[in-house]
Amino acid sequence: MAPPSPTKIIPAAKKCIIMVIMKLTVRHMTLAALLSALTFVLTAFVHVPLSVGYFNLGDIIVIFSAVFVHPIFGAFVGAIGASLADLYGGYIFFIPFTIVAKGLEALAAGYLFTKIKAPYNYGALLLGALLMVAVYAVSYVILDPTMALMWATMPFDALQGLAGATGAALLYIAINPYRHHLKL
Repeated sequence: MAPPSPTKIIPAAKKCIIMVIMKLTVRHMTLAALLSALTFVLTAFVHVPLSVGYFNLGDIIVIFSAVFVHPIFGAFVGAIGASLADLYGGYIFFIPFTIVAKGLEALAAGYLFTKIKAPYNYGALLLGALLMVAVYAVSYVILDPTMALMWATMPFDALQGLAGATGAALLYIAINPYRHHLKL
């Protein structure tokens, strides 16, 4: 069976995004704002500066948002929170890469988490984090074609992704039993 053509995928993606937006409530918007702010704080203030960029714990909230609420929700939280942290830290040139990295990280982790059966679905969190590492690796090659920057920072990005996936899994395990109280 041949894969669907892009002309069929794009309208389906638009329909999915519109359905998610239409289901938004004040509760969802408030939660998005709180989680974006928490992502900003964990990215901008709980970090270790590197040669370019920094190691941070914001991915915990990005991945958690994607698996606990919805992948598109997580992508939004990651794009807003982490981009604001880049802006605050003076890493303006990284904002486009951050939007793509956090968006794809959340979309992959959240989508695969719902499609893979437990307990193997926690591996999806690592796959999302790995996608974030790959996007940042491409960004480093764009910024420094010698690839020295990529090799210097990639281990820290991988560690950040591992910490984000692990922290998100622990947070999900701790909070998911109380999900019905949040009425999401």
